Amino acid sequence: MAYDLSRRDLSRLLNLLSEDTVGGSSLEAIAASFHRHWNRKQDHFRVGNALMMLLQQRDLLPLSSQRIAAIFLLYEPYRSDSLSSNPFSAFFAELLQPSVEDDRASMGLPCGHSLGMVEKAFIIQLLTPSSVPRELFKRTPASIANTDPSTVQPPDITTLLATLHDTQEDFPTHSKVGVSSILADPDPALMSRPDGTAAGQCAETLLCGAEQIMEQPFEPGFMRPLPPLHSCDDEVMWLNPTESQYSIQWDNQMCQVESPKAEARKLLAKAYKEALTVPEQQSLQTQFEEDPELIYHIGLTPQKLPQLVEKNPGIAIEALLKLTNSSSSQLAEYFAALLNMDMSLHSMEVVNRLTTAVDLPPEFLRLYINNCIQKCREIADKSLQSRLVRLVCVFLQSLIRNKTINVQDECVEIQPFCLEYSRIREAAALYRLLKTLDGEGAQK
Repeated sequence: MAYDLSRRDLSRLLNLLSEDTVGGSSLEAIAASFHRHWNRKQDHFRVGNALMMLLQQRDLLPLSSQRIAAIFLLYEPYRSDSLSSNPFSAFFAELLQPSVEDDRASMGLPCGHSLGMVEKAFIIQLLTPSSVPRELFKRTPASIANTDPSTVQPPDITTLLATLHDTQEDFPTHSKVGVSSILADPDPALMSRPDGTAAGQCAETLLCGAEQIMEQPFEPGFMRPLPPLHSCDDEVMWLNPTESQYSIQWDNQMCQVESPKAEARKLLAKAYKEALTVPEQQSLQTQFEEDPELIYHIGLTPQKLPQLVEKNPGIAIEALLKLTNSSSSQLAEYFAALLNMDMSLHSMEVVNRLTTAVDLPPEFLRLYINNCIQKCREIADKSLQSRLVRLVCVFLQSLIRNKTINVQDECVEIQPFCLEYSRIREAAALYRLLKTLDGEGAQK
């Protein structure tokens, strides 16, 4: 808990703030004792909350020297941090601002926190590092408290308060209002004859008791009004059946497994956009094998074939084989889509696989080969051109070795292509293959 302080820790803290300690120990010595007892950040915050409560009740720290020591201990753990990082910066601003408590203190009436001119000037010095004299921390809190108030210039707190106010801008509004649930004793005599023992017992009850009074501030409640019901003319009305006998209409298809067609349609739609995983490819190919007519019902069109070829060539091959085997009336349109798409490794892979599985129209193969050769000649980038020439030469060697094309018919186009790119190893190998086949044909 933020305010949960053990009796041992409170005893140590009150000892640091005792009249003997603040009268005989320097601020440096008090700081050293503080860090020896509490060296963790969470301890600093917990003890700081206790110091804040003691400063809010003047009768718990009746001496000015005690209040100066408490103020110093609120500042000391966060000395190296920026002012906005000090969790007690808002409390410092509260101490510096004039309040009705100052008037009550001047009249000797019970009050909460109220600081004199010397104490406020001390806060200003701490929060303005450039104005801290080197010898300040070597002095005792009692010697600082005994400074003649007439020699203290009224501190200009305007700039400092503006800085402290900026640090609170991000706080929620409801966290910046409210009052403490602890009130000063109304007996004026307590201010004139403070009792250290009674003050210690009171502090122990407030900080170490089981009721956690410090965590029960008096704050305005955070209102959460219920939103009004939305009024809508075409809103569906909820009807409560009044008949004793009525039947419920169930959707019998809800949560049922999708049909194979619906699943295949989803997979194919995905295949146009990205490469399918191996299990997805196997699932789609299995469905093609189980239902040869499925290809006609899952949304494949000639316009979408180029996308399928580039993303999933294996699926494109299976789809075209099904269309070819069933003698689809749109087969010519699918071949035209292959001819018109950009030449790539995947498109040549599809055509090559088709040639080994079915008899493709000779005219289609002739046009496809011419398109590949022409594409190589049109590319200006030499590096990309060399890569495509290699792909085309390997593709043509595969067609020739599988006897898919007639060498005599295609030699007129292929030989000049090989000579044009003879610097490329694959083109030279293709040319030697053509010459070898020409020699074998002449011998026969």
